Amino acid sequence: MLKNTSARLNRRVLVRAFAFVAVVLVVGLGAYEFGRSQSPAGLAEADQESLRLYAEALDVVRDDYVDQESVDPRQQTYAAIEGMLDSLGDEGHTRFLTPEERERNQAGLSGTYVGVGIQLENEDNRVVVTAPIEGSPAEQAGIRTGDVVVAVDGESVRGDEMGRIAEKVRGPEGTTVELTILRDGEEKDFTLERAEIRSPVVSWALIPGTEVAHVRLASFTDESADKLREAFTEAREAGAGRFVLDLRNNAGGKLDQAVRMAGQFLEPGSTIYLRQNASGDREEVEVPRRAQPTDAPLVVLVNNGSASSAEILAGALRDNGRAPVVGVQTFGTGTVLQEFALDDGSAILLGIAEWLTPGGDFIRETGIEPDVEVQLAEDTDPLIPREVEDLPREEAFERDAQLQRAFEEVQDQ
Repeated sequence: MLKNTSARLNRRVLVRAFAFVAVVLVVGLGAYEFGRSQSPAGLAEADQESLRLYAEALDVVRDDYVDQESVDPRQQTYAAIEGMLDSLGDEGHTRFLTPEERERNQAGLSGTYVGVGIQLENEDNRVVVTAPIEGSPAEQAGIRTGDVVVAVDGESVRGDEMGRIAEKVRGPEGTTVELTILRDGEEKDFTLERAEIRSPVVSWALIPGTEVAHVRLASFTDESADKLREAFTEAREAGAGRFVLDLRNNAGGKLDQAVRMAGQFLEPGSTIYLRQNASGDREEVEVPRRAQPTDAPLVVLVNNGSASSAEILAGALRDNGRAPVVGVQTFGTGTVLQEFALDDGSAILLGIAEWLTPGGDFIRETGIEPDVEVQLAEDTDPLIPREVEDLPREEAFERDAQLQRAFEEVQDQ
């Protein structure tokens, strides 16, 4: 009996030691700088009390939970981190990434990954498709911006973390996944074959019979700014003198690319966006002095699938009077994310500040309001440049009223 009691006490000591380390990871993350954690002794008294409370709860679970085989310290720590981040209320943006999810996230930002080609956001506790990627299995099957994912392979995703849902959707190349989509109150099933997604970052075409180039920017990945500059150069060489920059269904990506792109259109020293930290202090982010902008007439197209860096760029061009914005209100992703890498290869994407347009408008939840509001007809998707190129101009405009209005606006400049 004494031996068993001693063993139990030793185990409690070890569990408390583990719990202390685990909770330091959870509670002290906000103080991480360049990958180093704050010492427990430096935590505020309230945080130290949280450490003790978590340690107590973990101790109880480790000692007395009926199914001891299901007690996984790593998963418990991950769940604690996720719960802490969920309590912040920055749904769909601030989030925890396992090592595997972090690797996939970085691959997605590079522009290449295996999946079905949809970008998802949490909107009012619903998993919403912000944009199907051009040429992807999802787009080809007819999945649209605004569709709500309710199940994957027949299993409801209600209450699941975004990372878990993305993990279910992705898989080996050539395998299939069934998505149940809610659209206009009706559920639809789509069976999609996973493939390597190589999203064309930029595509363009001259609107038939005109000097107006329709330039579509699909995402903000590593080389997006360079690709956009190349597209404008190619379009000019083909005779373009006016441009429609299409950011519809662009879910964003790397902020530095938006800053570089702004320098292609705005004068050096112009404000691109305002960055407001937790203390309410605001910092102006400006176009670099070395920028060499074009003064070609320009109009920007947006819709509710335009998010994050796409909203930064659209807001900058609108508020600086460089280009009118045509379309409908954007998604409203206005939190500045910073990645904090953890020791095991996992990471926290943490909202550390908010974005505002140069005119002081908050982007989070409100989005970018267009100068000219134009709705697309029901059950109509935006045309992409290769479709515009293959259609008579009148038919293209009949199918895409937003593009037509953008064309009219740029003609008046």
